[in-house]
This record gives sequence, C-alpha cells and structure tokens, in this order.
Amino acid sequence: MKNWGLYRLAVKGLPPGGRIRESRLPEEWARRAEAILRKNRCVGASLCLFDGEGAAGTLAFGDARRGVPAEIRTVYRCASVSKFVTALGAMKLRERGLDLDRDVNDYLPFSLRHPKAPDKPITLRMLLTHTAGLRDGRAYNAGIGQGMGLSEILAGDSFAPHLPGEGWEYSNLGGGIAGAVMEAAYGDFETLMQETVFSPLGVTATYYPQKAQGTLADAYRILPKSKTPNFNGAQRQGKPLPVPCRDAEHHYNLAHGSLCLSVSDLAKIGAAGMGIGFLKKESLQDMRTGVSPFTGRAKNLWQGIGTFILRDEKLSPRTLYGHQGMAYGAVHGLFFDPEAGRGYALLTAGASEARRGVLADLNADMIRLVFREDVWIR
Repeated sequence: MKNWGLYRLAVKGLPPGGRIRESRLPEEWARRAEAILRKNRCVGASLCLFDGEGAAGTLAFGDARRGVPAEIRTVYRCASVSKFVTALGAMKLRERGLDLDRDVNDYLPFSLRHPKAPDKPITLRMLLTHTAGLRDGRAYNAGIGQGMGLSEILAGDSFAPHLPGEGWEYSNLGGGIAGAVMEAAYGDFETLMQETVFSPLGVTATYYPQKAQGTLADAYRILPKSKTPNFNGAQRQGKPLPVPCRDAEHHYNLAHGSLCLSVSDLAKIGAAGMGIGFLKKESLQDMRTGVSPFTGRAKNLWQGIGTFILRDEKLSPRTLYGHQGMAYGAVHGLFFDPEAGRGYALLTAGASEARRGVLADLNADMIRLVFREDVWIR
C-alpha cells in the first residue's frame, strides 16, 4: 500500500463492528481501549496490560473466528513479535556461553556468506539486528510457501546490496535463520525454546499451530475484505505435526514469526524483557542498545537485538521497547516502558493495517493510551 491516507478513508467507511466480550479493566480504561479497537476496525482482539507485579488488566473484543468470541485465553499466531521472543532465548543462551559474535558457519551445516564478501563472517548478532546483509527477495517469498530448503533460497536474490555489518534491512529470512543457528548449536528449536524461555516463565507457547491449546484465532484482512480468513486457525491446527529434529535447511520458518500463544502468556514474556530477573542487567541493556535506525522506513524507530526501540515524544514521553507483528491482516504489538514499569500485549484477528512509517496506527493509538496516562490502572 503506497497511499495510507486513502486506505484510512476507506477504513472509516467500514462498520466499526465488535464489542467487548470480557474485561478486567477499570470501566474508563475499557471504554477507551474499546474505542481504539473499534476505530481501527478490529475483527477480534485480546489485550493485556502488565507491570512489575504481573498482569494489571485484560480485555477481549470481537471474534477470534467467525461466530467464535475472542477470549483472554484465545491463542494467536503473533507474527514478528516472535523475533523479540527469539532474541530473549538467544540472550539467555549467551548467558550460558553462546557467542553472538561468532561466525554462524561454525554451527550451520552449510555456508552462509554474502556473495560480495565471501570471507566476511555473518554472526547471530547480525541476524538478530537485521544487519547480516540479507533481504526478503522473491526466492524467500516463494520458498517459504513451497517448503524450499534454505540453501536453495540463499542461492536466489536473498542478499542486500550492502555487506554484513555495514547496513540495515529488515529481513524475515534473517530472523528465521537466527533460529536455525540456535537449533544447529543446541538442538530442535521448539524444544530449545520450551526449555530456555517458556518453561522457566510458566508460559504455554509453541511454534507449531498443531500444538496450540484451545482456539487458535483466524486472521482476516479487512481491506480488501475477504469472506475466508487469510490465516485459518482450525486448518493450521489440523495439519500433521512434524517430528522434532534438527533441520537448519527447513526450520528457518519458525523463529521469525510462527510463535502461537495467548495474550496473557505474551505479557509474561514482555514482563521478562522489561525487568531484571529472567535476564541479567547486561543482557537487557544489550538488547535495548540501538544498532541502526530504520533507515528510510521510519524516523522514530531504532533496531536493537530482536527489539524495536521507539523514540517518539508525540506517542510516549519515554523510550519504549518491544516489537510489532503484522501478517495475514492481523496487527499485534508488545511494547513496554522499563522506567515506568508498564507495558501492553495486544493480539488481533485482523485490523486496519494503516501505518505511519512502520508503526501501525493501532499500536500508536494503544501506546498513547497506555504510556501517556498519568494514572496507572492499579
């Protein structure tokens, strides 16, 4: 979409639809949150506000599937918010000895090199910060749908013009390869993340829709409107479950966007990234250190290790950290303010995809509500 102004006008012409299904928020907060979801034409959504004490309030809105109300326990595919979770896992492994600056060829069963710099190592840090010289080309977009091997995808148009470490370009391929590197070093990625992140945090999550417990939400694109979901939760849950194994050639499709979990569990992960405890202070600081601005894409965002760094006084008086996810029409957000000790997790079944730069209008509206309020909800 090149003209988001026209898109916004078209969105305004759609019926707001949706209503609160359940709420554990103060009435005024619930009313404002509902207004934001209706304004952005959310099909369905689950929201959790959190602070240092845990979940501070929750709200469910609209439908997770046609005729199936969204609930707080509804499971969603959280798209690129997965990258923040992958980064938490990588940082935990670093505290146990993983070197983020080591040549990933020491782990992978094939060589990962930029064709213009065959002697320059690519590192896990580069993959997690989108500075590895990779891009999502035609080969990636075709290959991920066809189940192509990573070696074949890399032989296509998967490298950016800049060399590794010398530029930034957001890459789902690079985020996925980061998980493949972790798997090659330590074992099956799903099992690794269960043991490293989810179990210690008491989180129920999985990278395989077939293992999702409960209703897995659909995802609809509101414009152009479709009667069938772009992401069909029931259909994905019904597919055969792969056998756990190390497979760097094909497991590049997990870490970048395939995580499935409820909003309450995502809030637990957000809280772990907000405060010291799960990770050491040094690890958190490293994740929050800006490596590069979102060159040419956004003036208010910087890239950390698996982390969006948002500096925009029009939205929040302080710097925010987290990640956004957008796929199949769904718009998700996980953002927190470590200084104030508050954050939000938002998962949707479809919403307006209008954005300014990179940040979706839906997340901008939610940020204004959560981080500019003088009074917290407790």
